[in-house]
Amino acid sequence: MLPTRSGRFSFVDEGEAVRRLGIQRDELLALVQSKQLRAYPGVNKGYFFRVSDLDDLAARLHPERQEAEEAESEEAAPNPRKQHDPAYKVHLRLQADLKWYDLTDDDFRAYVRELHPSAYEKQRGNVTNVIAKLERLVALMDESAASWKSQAAQPVMFVKRGQPASGAKKPATNVQKPEPEEKG
Repeated sequence: MLPTRSGRFSFVDEGEAVRRLGIQRDELLALVQSKQLRAYPGVNKGYFFRVSDLDDLAARLHPERQEAEEAESEEAAPNPRKQHDPAYKVHLRLQADLKWYDLTDDDFRAYVRELHPSAYEKQRGNVTNVIAKLERLVALMDESAASWKSQAAQPVMFVKRGQPASGAKKPATNVQKPEPEEKG
């Protein structure tokens, strides 16, 4: 297997394909449907794409970007610390935040009981800033989902800040929601 531009994998998932091509998910699926890009089925995860196919397609779709990347790679010194692309950084953060479901009200009470008064303002500020970031992410996700052609947007469920943490439920995964019945 020849090394790829990413250095690790010969195939990537839909999210990485969208990022590499600089297009929307619906555009990616249209390229697959029009047979301009070959997709390989995944297990409950959408499609996978050959990196070499994506690189070839990206060169055809954005020839100016490839020239700019080549010039940039000649100038740039290698960074010893691995940098993640923005979408993957958000994905990693959301995966880490799933651990909040493991905490109970008793855990929160114990934390608050041991919270030092000098740390209160900073920790409260951190929590409110995270809430604002997550609310912004939800708004952007809803805005994007409203334009999807390949999948109907799911209903939005808001959690009020005043509700106790014990009411938090872990989201179900791999669950298909029934289609609404048509009345006729």
